[in-house]
This record gives sequence, C-alpha cells and structure tokens, in this order.
Amino acid sequence: MSKKPEPLPTESELRLAISEKWVNRLKRLPLLVKSASERAKTTHLKSTYFDTPDKQLAAAGVNLRIREMGRRKLQTLKIGSGWQAGITERIEIEGWVNGDEPTLDLIHAQEIRDLLIRDGLWDRLQPSFVTDFRRTSRLVKYAGRFGDAVISADLDIGEIRSGARKTAICELELELKDGQPTAIFELASAINDDVPVRIEYRGKALRAEELQAPSEPQPTKGRRPPLVRGSRINESAVAILKACQTQIAANEFPILDTMAPEGPHQMRVAVRRLRAALGMFRAFGDIDLTERVREEGKWLAGSLGQAREWDVYIAELHDPVEAALGVDIPALKELRALAQARQEAGYRDARAAVASARFTSFQLQLGLLIETLTYSQGKGAFDHLARSEEFAASKLEKRYRKVRKMGRTALKGNTAAKHELRLEMKKMRYASEFFASLFEPKKAKIFSKTAARLQDLLGYANDYAVCIEQMESLVAPETGANMPALMKASGIVIGWHGAEMARADQDIEDAWNRFLDAGRFWPKPHRSAS
Repeated sequence: MSKKPEPLPTESELRLAISEKWVNRLKRLPLLVKSASERAKTTHLKSTYFDTPDKQLAAAGVNLRIREMGRRKLQTLKIGSGWQAGITERIEIEGWVNGDEPTLDLIHAQEIRDLLIRDGLWDRLQPSFVTDFRRTSRLVKYAGRFGDAVISADLDIGEIRSGARKTAICELELELKDGQPTAIFELASAINDDVPVRIEYRGKALRAEELQAPSEPQPTKGRRPPLVRGSRINESAVAILKACQTQIAANEFPILDTMAPEGPHQMRVAVRRLRAALGMFRAFGDIDLTERVREEGKWLAGSLGQAREWDVYIAELHDPVEAALGVDIPALKELRALAQARQEAGYRDARAAVASARFTSFQLQLGLLIETLTYSQGKGAFDHLARSEEFAASKLEKRYRKVRKMGRTALKGNTAAKHELRLEMKKMRYASEFFASLFEPKKAKIFSKTAARLQDLLGYANDYAVCIEQMESLVAPETGANMPALMKASGIVIGWHGAEMARADQDIEDAWNRFLDAGRFWPKPHRSAS
C-alpha cells in the first residue's frame, strides 16, 4: 500500500484592526499581560512579496514572500489567502533561504509545485510589494467558556509599500498555536470590551492588491450555501451561518465608504437570513449564545432600517410620481428634498452602527457560535439525529403549511394581514434558498422564483402602507406658506400608489396561484425530523 501523504501545515488566525490611539492601552491590557507566559518580544519584520506581472498568484489565492528576520530570511507560501470572514485558515509552507529570490525546492507537495511551474509561472515571478513593520508578540494562555487555547497575540505597526503608494498597518493578529479555535473569538471579544477593535478580513497581501488597484467597495448579495446530502445537521448549520456571516461582513465597507443604497439593504437582508437560520437551528447550538446573536442581529437590522426605508420611498415610490407629474407640481421636488434629508440621517445611523464596537462584538459572537457548531462535528454530537435533507424537508414543510394556511385569508384581508403573510413568505424563501442544494435543482429554482415574485408584490403593498406614515412624518413638522403645497404633493404620491395597489391586488392573487402551482421541491415528510 502507498503511504498516505502527510497533511500540509496550516495556520488559523483572526486579524483585528485597531486605531493608533488605542495602541498603548492595548500593550498594557491586563488581559494580555497577565495571561502571557513570558514578556512581550518586539521584532522588526520586512517582507518582500512576489507575483507575476499579471498577478496570477493573487488570482489563485496564493501569496509568496521572503521575510527578513534579523540576519536570516524565511520564505513563506500561503494558500487560501484573500478575503475571508471569521477565522482565516490557510495552508502555510515555510523554509529558510539564503538569497533574495524564492526557492522552489522548499515546496515538496507535487500539486502545489505543478501550480507554481505551470505555463512558466515561477520563472515570471518578480517583487510585487513590501511590508515593513514592528511586531510585538505575546504567547497567551486563555481559558474560555467553550475551550482553552494557547494563542500568539501579535501587534503589528508599520506600513505596506507598493511603488510610490503606501498604507498603514496597525493590527492585532491572534494566531492559534494549540487548543480550541473558540478561544480566539472569546479572547477577541474580551479585548473589544476594553479596546475597540474591528475584524480585518483582508490579509496584508490583499490590502496591497487594493493599494495597487484602488476600487470602490461594492455591495454583495448572499450566496446559496452548497450543502451535502447525507451530512449532519450541524454541518449544514455551519455552512448556512457562514454564508450569512460572509454577506454581513462583505457589506461593511460599502456602508462605511459609499452612499450605495444596496449596501444597507444587503446587510439587512443578511441579518434577516441569519435570524431565520438561527430560529431553525437554535436547538443545536448554545442557547444563551444563540439568543444573544439573534438579539444583536435585531438591533443591527433596526439600525439599518431607516436608511433602507427612505431608499425605497425615494427610488420606488416618489421618483416615478415626480417623473410623471413634477413639471405640474413643483412641490414634489421639495418633498423629495425632505425625504433625502431623512435618508441621509438614516445613512448616518447605519454608519454609526457598523462603525461601533457593538457591531464588532456581534460579529465575534457570531463567529464564536459558528466555531462551537464546527467543533461539535468532531465529537459526533449530532450523529444520532436525522440527516440534513430530512431536517430540511421537515422545516420547509412546516413553513409551507403555515404560508398556505395564512394565504387563504390574508389575500382577502387588510394591509396588516398581507404584511404578516409577507413576513412568513420571507422565512419560507430564506429556508428554500438555504436548503435548495439538497434537492432537485430545477424544481427548487422554480419554487424560489415564484416565491420571490409573490414576496416582491407583497413588499410593494407594505411599502405603500409605510409610505402613508412617511408622508405624515415629512409634512407634519412643516409650517409656512408652502405647507399646503407639500400636503397636496404628499397626497398625490399616496393617491398615485393607491391606484397602483388596486391593480397590484390582482397581480398578488395571480402570483399566489403560481406559487401554489409550483408545489414542493422537497419530499413531503411522513414525520418531523429532530
């Protein structure tokens, strides 16, 4: 028999960005000082990163560097680099070198060597950028609620240089040396209670790429998690929660750095998807931690709410009316200016929430919850329960029956009844998207499409109801000679969409029938799965 190859070495770390004004406080933080096995050591580290002119290594999620450590030089190849939510886990291959050029002989794994020499890649490597910083390191023994660990706490202060461009480095890396990954999140949370930090999803290599080719951060939609048939329930829970975690994290900078309406919207969608997932999986995680993440998710969604609601009013309710009647009704323009002021206030609230230590705490708690579920995979804690597809069929059936029951009366009811149906449809749709990969893809796609259409139409009905309240909040505080004109303009907006709603009711009924015709894409369960 051939000998099974040794697993490649990996590193697991969490990066935390910190403002320079908090550096001295972090260095003296009792939590780190008293838990350290020895005094902190400070080292000057200068690294040259290599890539091809067309950035093939970066495109493959690989970075290669030579780091000067005193008189010695260490070559490091990392695979799995780039943007990652939560703990960064990468293959890491290291070895000492004598010169300033990378050495292929240090890389023994044949698959990796093949990647590096394909199409002459290795021969085209050249210096790409430099990192130059001082690292203050402590080896910390941390006892967490969910497990203990030995963690290297490395404070890096310096800069990244690429040609004439440079950007500062001021971050704390928490690298797992031994023990449970959960302890990294618990330690980070404890640090954040005393010294405000932010999770830094970008490694130094990715930040250098952004320095070389600056671009505005773009809002990101969620992706359906690829679930595996026959997998344990907690494995599917981890995949789904990580998908939500990634969507939340990916929309952080679009909110902080741009005015793109899609940023708050996509983060809000991500939080709602997360809370729906936590509702389904609450029995499998730590109850207190799960509930804390759910409640903090509710706070975050609320903080993003005003920005999104005024985005919807301006783009979907006001602008169509002003485009058609603005010439004849000048007050519509003034009404829009009032709405924009509320929109801007909503964006300020959204940015303040996302920039806060509370947002970081929420992300760390979510990361901790995911790690607790991941850790339970190795312990076989859920081996006795139903497989993922049985569990999914049970949850989907429960949502489906509730939606069908509500729909019989809600479609003939008032706006409030339609709103309740819309909320249940959201939960139904989220669940169907989460579990789609466990069942027949074509049927799942048809179901999701009909559910989305129905949800959108019910959403318009809700937007109209919210619009009435928005108009009252805009016009009521106004005084002066222009108030009658503003009242007339708001009445026209409401009346315009009131007429549209009369037609939309028929569209909602048609969409409901198509949703029912689509039917289940999962097998109807004979009994509930655990």
